[in-house]
Amino acid sequence: MEKVALAELVKRIRESHEIRIEAIPDIELYMDQLLTFLNQRLDSSSHKSQDNHIFTKTMINNYTKDRLLIPPKNKKYSQQHIMLLILIYHLKGILSISDIKRLFEPILQDINTPDDDLIPLEDIYTTYLDLTENYLTEFSENFSNKLSFITDLTAHLEGDANNVARLFLTVLVLIAQADLSKKVAELIIESYFNAPSAMEDLNRIVYNIDLDSVFGQGSREPE
Repeated sequence: MEKVALAELVKRIRESHEIRIEAIPDIELYMDQLLTFLNQRLDSSSHKSQDNHIFTKTMINNYTKDRLLIPPKNKKYSQQHIMLLILIYHLKGILSISDIKRLFEPILQDINTPDDDLIPLEDIYTTYLDLTENYLTEFSENFSNKLSFITDLTAHLEGDANNVARLFLTVLVLIAQADLSKKVAELIIESYFNAPSAMEDLNRIVYNIDLDSVFGQGSREPE
């Protein structure tokens, strides 16, 4: 895989993630309108058939029953619903629905009202987009080193064999990164989000986690 090809893939992923709040309809939508918006905006994959939708009516109804999604008002869905569904879409590629629910419970608390949210949903949504944008930029810059390493490993191969070997090793590297990130996320949820009602314990644990050292950023200077 060449760097130009990698940049094009990152561009496609960035476009599928870049649904800013101002691009979300600020009017309430009925179910069919909601599904049309979500399935059109989130489906960046050209090989998917029209029958293979990202969201269905049954899925959204199930999320509502499980108290993962805010109940609609008069069968209409707002920007809040759309933001939460987009977050669910991205998270469920890594986490189970039950883990997503455990993750959100101590943050959004009573799903029926935003008044008790530990972090406003709008802030969660924009922060996720910003973090993704930052990661994609870093990914484009840092993965070039791995591509160079892969090129050196496959230098003895020629023609199609070289191309296939490089693509294979590229996928292995990406899967290794994704698998590690997934396992770390699952361990955090399993260890610290088992009893979301115990907010004092959760807060105590969070204050004792040195996130900078976990992610290799070093210690922060005191302000």
